[in-house]
Amino acid sequence: METLPPWVWNIYYIFILITIISSIVYLIRKRRTLFSMITLFFSIFGPIVFFLQSLVRGSGTEIDNLLYDLTQGGIWAWFVILAFMEIVAWYLTLAKDLLGKREQKNV
Repeated sequence: METLPPWVWNIYYIFILITIISSIVYLIRKRRTLFSMITLFFSIFGPIVFFLQSLVRGSGTEIDNLLYDLTQGGIWAWFVILAFMEIVAWYLTLAKDLLGKREQKNV
């Protein structure tokens, strides 16, 4: 059974950890609370579902398994893709918030 290189997993888990921490910080500060809760949910359960389904894959890498099940209409694959898309939206929102604060300070 193949797997992705360790550096890919390190980057993946660092991004998930940053996502969880930033969503908790936003919840504590009461900013974007609904979006933060949704992000926290997806950043915890998305990787868990992805990991559990990767354990039962037949051959290939985890990404190969995800893409194959996505083309087959696997609910878990759609859930994982939705979770990843939501996390990307979270990072875009964080970038917008941080850039907005910078612009206000420069004025």
